[in-house]
Amino acid sequence: MLTFIAQHYLGILLGAVLIALLVLSVRLGRQERTWQGRLLAPLNWYSRNSAVRRWTVNLLGAALILWVVQVFMQWVTPALRPSQLFPPPMVGPQPVRVVQARVGTLDQIVTYTGSVQPWEDDVIYARVDGWVRKLNVYPGNVVHVGEVLATLDRSALEPRLESAEAGVTFWHAEFQRDRKLYDVGAISAAHFDGTRMRYQAAQAALQLARTDIGYATLRSPLDGVIAKRHVYPGVFVHQGEMMVKVDDLNRVRIQFAVDESDLEWIHPGSVVYLRFSQLDDSLLRQRFPKMFVQEPDGSSALRATVATVFPQENPMTHTAVVEARIANPDLILRENTYVVGDLVRRSVKNAILVPTSALTTEPGGKEVVFVVPPLSEQGTVTERDVTVGVHGPDEVQILKGVKAGEFVVTQGNRELVDGQTVDILNLKQVTGE
Repeated sequence: MLTFIAQHYLGILLGAVLIALLVLSVRLGRQERTWQGRLLAPLNWYSRNSAVRRWTVNLLGAALILWVVQVFMQWVTPALRPSQLFPPPMVGPQPVRVVQARVGTLDQIVTYTGSVQPWEDDVIYARVDGWVRKLNVYPGNVVHVGEVLATLDRSALEPRLESAEAGVTFWHAEFQRDRKLYDVGAISAAHFDGTRMRYQAAQAALQLARTDIGYATLRSPLDGVIAKRHVYPGVFVHQGEMMVKVDDLNRVRIQFAVDESDLEWIHPGSVVYLRFSQLDDSLLRQRFPKMFVQEPDGSSALRATVATVFPQENPMTHTAVVEARIANPDLILRENTYVVGDLVRRSVKNAILVPTSALTTEPGGKEVVFVVPPLSEQGTVTERDVTVGVHGPDEVQILKGVKAGEFVVTQGNRELVDGQTVDILNLKQVTGE
């Protein structure tokens, strides 16, 4: 009954409206003597009642809106037939592919993005005031320890040096003369001490003037690369102003901001696979022959180890810096180079492993695998409840439910049921026959 009403509700509604109009016509036309008057009585009543007309317009407008919405929803929503919602079971054996459960080592990987930082960086500051007379380097230039990077104008420093030298000459002569007079008792000890003090002050002033002259020549404190110039030739710099930044990129530090939930598993010595998508594999293999490896998923990476885990977390992101350190031959890695790091969170040995595709999750969250007999290309599958341990990139650890050497279905297992007959397509490949 309800199904009939749902399918024919428009016709039923139209009939109800006609019946209502007929009843209304009869009730309003009881005073009319002719049948034409009786039929026109509802129209006359409707034309005289403005409130009823307003309600009629509102109801018709609402009905029109509902009809438009219904037509639009039917247009954008494809109707699925029952056969599409519930496909019929496959007739005959189901073709599947299987893999043999194995014993091996499984790494649980967590992936983070990071950046390359120089092994050491040094910002060269102006230590005296002066005009930049010459700037010998440009970003990207390779420099060595002691190499001159820039020189400042010494026209304001050289007169101070000459004045300090003259002062030392004068007070040296005064000191020699007063010492002879003091030795014969011609002057007091206080007078001689005053002369010696002024002589020593003149020597200190000369040393300071020579130091300032030396500061006018800026040299590289390390072997590295010019990362940035903060000034240009011809500008006036003040003491303490940044001039040049030098990075030591012969070795680099690679840093990742790791979530605190993973920090308990990562420590110095943990393995990390570094992936540089912007660099060609052949270049990485040539520059890092001992570190170049293939990850379990087939991608190329450099195998390194964690050098340190910073002890302080970022209070905003609740992450801490994890750092790996590697050599940088030919300086192919630059400061802030983008890197993806696959950190080994956990590693289990002698574990029973099956491909992730062998797992099937049933309603309720229960995980099962389908096991097949290995002796023939056709057989019946057995559904097994399994307990899963560590998840890897492509494999999972089975703690309970599957033994090493058993064959599990990896393809075609989504439509299987316990006891169903299957055809094993790759039996010869997995058995080696």
